[in-house]
Amino acid sequence: MGASGALFDRLFGVGSASYVLGFAVIVYGATASTQAKLGVSLLALALPALLSTELANGDQVIGDALANTWLQEFVGTAVMVALTCMPGALVGHLGYQVEWFFHWLCMMAADSLTGGNVNPLVSTTMVAAGRDTCKEWVVKVAGQLGGAVVGWRLLLAAGEFMTGDVGGPAPDPHLPLFYVFWSECLGGATLCLAVWAFATTSVGEVYAVKMGLINVTLRTIIVFFGATGPAVNPALAFAYDFAVDGSWPSLETKSPSYVCYWAGGLVGAAVVGLVWKVIDQKLAGAAQVAAGVALIAVCLAAWILVLSVEAQAISDDTAYGQAMAARHPVTKLFGRKPKAHREL
Repeated sequence: MGASGALFDRLFGVGSASYVLGFAVIVYGATASTQAKLGVSLLALALPALLSTELANGDQVIGDALANTWLQEFVGTAVMVALTCMPGALVGHLGYQVEWFFHWLCMMAADSLTGGNVNPLVSTTMVAAGRDTCKEWVVKVAGQLGGAVVGWRLLLAAGEFMTGDVGGPAPDPHLPLFYVFWSECLGGATLCLAVWAFATTSVGEVYAVKMGLINVTLRTIIVFFGATGPAVNPALAFAYDFAVDGSWPSLETKSPSYVCYWAGGLVGAAVVGLVWKVIDQKLAGAAQVAAGVALIAVCLAAWILVLSVEAQAISDDTAYGQAMAARHPVTKLFGRKPKAHREL
């Protein structure tokens, strides 16, 4: 009787999930309403929390823990997006030094208030290293996507009260997929290495130092990995598009986003997780920190000194060619170059 009851509960949960998911897909595809798309999207993303006990094979204690994990990631990601994407617009883009300081403060505030991974790349590297399970990954990423949508909607709604513009990441439209993939792959790997080296070692015992080092690493990625924005957080990137356009990015029109933010980012995070699993077994203490810093330097050098040079040249050449083709007939007659490309 107990076994049949457990089977009934499992089938009932799967059936309910299928019904809700089907309803969400139909409504999403049949309506042009932004509010309806938002509602059914959040409903679908909440399914892992609603089915947490089923995901835990009927264990209610573990199921409750999974549901709490989903809630923590949902709220944490919403707070993270709203706070950490705000400093530049709030203070009027006064320069990297000012924005870095406020970004560091907001990072610490968001992490202190909620905790969690708040990033599918961090969740992925944890799974690859054996720290989390695949079920936890599903629950966390669903919560992160939903929370990021809410965070962006709140931030964009508050944009009229800010000095500067609120913007989000986007791949460089001039670049082939090869470069946007590697930009986000190396950027995501760098961020995950910073999390391992500074948050899971003795360095992390001093909270302000830990968050400061991760912040410096993240801001370095933002400055030098311009080919993709960057996001180094696929939930943040896709939720921004949803918040602005009222729908999730289409594979037909946004394939570079899928290639860089999901494929590139997740590959970089997974490789780092596998590498750190070995480092964790072979090294300890300061040696782990040193290994992390060395690998961060390798990732940064690979992009900044090699791939970004090629990417920038391709982007400049493409932009120049498009500007030449779009010249006014009179400008073409006199053979003048576009103003932005004219030699001084």
